[in-house]
Amino acid sequence: MNFTPLPPLSLSCDVRFPEAADSPHDHVSRWSETYVSLPAVVVVPQTEADIVTALQYAVDNGLRVVVAGGGHAPFVPVTAKTLYLDMRQFKSIILKDIESTVTIGGGVLTGELFSSLTARGFYTTVPNSNAVGVVGAVLGSGNGPFNSLHGFMADNVDGIRIITFANGKIEVRDIHISTKNAEEHALLSAICGGGHGLGVIVTMTLHVYRVTELSLDNNDHIWQRRIVFPGSAIRDAATLFASLLPIKGPVSAALLFGRSPPGTPRPGSPIVMVIGSFFGPATAAEASTFATDLLASDYTANAALAVTESVPMAKINESTAPFNAHGGSKTLDATFLRELDVDRIVALFEQFNALTEGRPELYMSYTLIAAWDNTVAEELGSSEARKNNFIVTRDRSILQLNMVWSSKTSTNSEQEAQAHMRKMKEISMRGETGPLVSFANNLAFPASLSDYYPGHKVEGLLAVKKLWDPAGLFWSPSMDIE
Repeated sequence: MNFTPLPPLSLSCDVRFPEAADSPHDHVSRWSETYVSLPAVVVVPQTEADIVTALQYAVDNGLRVVVAGGGHAPFVPVTAKTLYLDMRQFKSIILKDIESTVTIGGGVLTGELFSSLTARGFYTTVPNSNAVGVVGAVLGSGNGPFNSLHGFMADNVDGIRIITFANGKIEVRDIHISTKNAEEHALLSAICGGGHGLGVIVTMTLHVYRVTELSLDNNDHIWQRRIVFPGSAIRDAATLFASLLPIKGPVSAALLFGRSPPGTPRPGSPIVMVIGSFFGPATAAEASTFATDLLASDYTANAALAVTESVPMAKINESTAPFNAHGGSKTLDATFLRELDVDRIVALFEQFNALTEGRPELYMSYTLIAAWDNTVAEELGSSEARKNNFIVTRDRSILQLNMVWSSKTSTNSEQEAQAHMRKMKEISMRGETGPLVSFANNLAFPASLSDYYPGHKVEGLLAVKKLWDPAGLFWSPSMDIE
């Protein structure tokens, strides 16, 4: 790598200028190593003033800024022209119970937020992982277990404090959802579902909910049914999951393809897991048609494990912890669907199994199909406050997500993963009405925004980018740049 010497950056916070002999691991920690090389400079700001100084330095030295929260966006490239702004010091969590809001710093992780809130009797919308950045999740709309109750994460944003580079100058703005300023409203709407690379979000304010309002058993325990099938029983698992669709009520459901972890009786063997969660008292759960199917022996006769559990709200994401580890080559892709049948589920499993069979380096890969009741999301999309958000999948209540995790990082592994993703999309879309719509939190690289937003939204996103960051200071998939 050919490094051009940069002038010093005078800040009291942590500033690092990598040297050619360094490894990217010495300076940045990313969930996936794909598209990651040594940045020009790493800044770990402690104050807003640090951020402003770092941005001005990037402007003066022709660098592009990548803002890092949880580091879980594998589509964001880190290059020798990157100023890597690591927000790890911005960890404030300020709950206002009377207003039912929480204001978090730009570096707060979902697990940190959720544990802080549940300890005080509250919760908010989060994804199915404790390790991702809250802000980053919102930027791509934020999909998780509470969709049926409160819509997407971006539907719960009340305001932001953001540092932008509009009009050739660095500005700090506080923008509330009730703003009457058309340009600010456009920026906040874009942040809610399409906000990658529009500025540095210093704080974000989200709506919160009282756990007691759910009337859970033991105050905070969620009724959950977990059924594990061997790969040979994929049709049984697919039939069970399809019987739950369309999802209705305060529930969520997931179907997971994976491989048995080390230490199990048959490590590396394909498994299929069905998980159903009911957000209410256990008596109501077990009286529901949702639970009737999950408990039916006709569906579970060939299961290797079938358990009904009472899971504390604070531990709802603990089962996904193994997938949070940084390192390796990871490729994400996802497709929103209106419906899904047994044959498509079986075909998806067969494609997943074909990719990973006899390939230990791929055994951490998985396919997840999540489903929810989209009634609330559609209602929010019609509301005056949320109708302009960049969430374009309110009429689709199934997400088919693929993750290829290879312990061998190479061009060939990335190409193989991309070919697998294309095949999974093709299977998912068989018989589906309407265009393919992918998940903006799982952008491909390089991204084709037409796979994520309809034409008028792509134009709107470009317009917001040109208004608030015309110089392209921040890396963004909305510009044809690296």
